[in-house]
Amino acid sequence: MIFVAYLIILKLFINKYYPPLINIYTVWILYMMFFAGYRGDSLPGSSGVRAIPFESIHFLLYDSGYVPLEKYKNIVGNIILFMPYGFLGIMYHQLQKYKYLFVLFFVIINILEFSQYFFSRGFAELDDVMMNTLGMTVGFLIYKKWFMIKDRSPSSRSGG
Repeated sequence: MIFVAYLIILKLFINKYYPPLINIYTVWILYMMFFAGYRGDSLPGSSGVRAIPFESIHFLLYDSGYVPLEKYKNIVGNIILFMPYGFLGIMYHQLQKYKYLFVLFFVIINILEFSQYFFSRGFAELDDVMMNTLGMTVGFLIYKKWFMIKDRSPSSRSGG
């Protein structure tokens, strides 16, 4: 009973505050992708295209020399950070359908990844596209399962 009340309050909060918060979040994500930390602007080989599936994941896990926490932080972070984009159906009714959300997200994330390469701000990595898209998909499944407020009027149940 308490869980149901909690979910109702959470649904109302998310539906009310998601639109302004996703805009702020998107600015932060763009900052992290292009400007935060060392992005390797001037070193040779500090940008490029990695189009082989799982190449950068394999590098992180086995060849990077990073401590274990850093290895998994990058991989899991690329998934978790893009989960909020699965909730875009709150703002745009058309994006409550996965195929439309997927196409829009996939095009935009590819533009952003290749912009990192084009502006020498990092690598355009297929693995990042896959992990970011997985994160959006997980967010979409969470949204559909727990947060989407469905029309429960009698006419919507009878199909007319």
